[in-house]
Amino acid sequence: MKNKQIDTEEIVKQVLSNVSESFEELKQNFDWQLGIDEAGRGPVLGPMLYASCYWPTKYHKLISETCKFVDSKQINEAARDKLFDVLTQLKGKVLTFETRELTAEYLSKNQLAHLTINLNDISHNTAAELIQSAIQKGYKITEIFVDTVGPKQTYKNFLQGKLQEIGKEANIVVEEKADSKYANVSAASICAKVTRDYRITLIQQEILPNDSIGSGYPGDPKTKKYLENTNIPFFVYPKYVRFSWQTIKTIINDRDLNIDYKDEQEAAKQVQKLPDYFNVKATKYSYRSLLFSNCIL
Repeated sequence: MKNKQIDTEEIVKQVLSNVSESFEELKQNFDWQLGIDEAGRGPVLGPMLYASCYWPTKYHKLISETCKFVDSKQINEAARDKLFDVLTQLKGKVLTFETRELTAEYLSKNQLAHLTINLNDISHNTAAELIQSAIQKGYKITEIFVDTVGPKQTYKNFLQGKLQEIGKEANIVVEEKADSKYANVSAASICAKVTRDYRITLIQQEILPNDSIGSGYPGDPKTKKYLENTNIPFFVYPKYVRFSWQTIKTIINDRDLNIDYKDEQEAAKQVQKLPDYFNVKATKYSYRSLLFSNCIL
């Protein structure tokens, strides 16, 4: 797929020429299968993107064999963009997809709050939201395929529980490397990856228009250079950086920064080392503090 020419127009034509029903008929009268995957779980910079992609089980073979979706990590950017174009042209005709953007600010807020939510739980909740969204839109989702995050059975039980809460049932498959085994998970991985790459481009244009912030992964030399050389007054880093990542804690610790912040409850100023500040036992007001809303560097 890396080197193979992808003719998007021909692929779309082949699929649609073999579909006899309108999209509304497919939605109302047929079982659908749904795949979920994410992009950007590990980066220190930028959002994490979750995506679902689903189509009628009746046309699963047609779509998977014609479109030949694969794990987004196995193909280059040009191939991903072309396959995403295929998905976009088929959306609302024989399939559909949806994305959820979890911003760096959102991730930091949840992982640094008094009642913390770890990344696995955030991922599980987001997947459940995507499934519930499809069902609420009227699709009869009977099969669900998900790339695992954490223990497979725990994840599966969680999703089954969420379905039961809304009175629904479906066959749920949670597996490692599902994005390379199931076509709709592969398609979801492409949606998530292409969307995240686009967001990174927009972020770079905003915060570093004349240079590169890289991919956002801690090991990317360009990302490391940006983080090491950047110190924005008041916020330390822009909102696109995940403050809860160890990479940031290490950099801040190396800088030996101090902060002054106000406690809204006691109206008293306090000063402490920033690394300690991250680990402070949160009061009912410290939630805002952890987002630097009251910080003065």
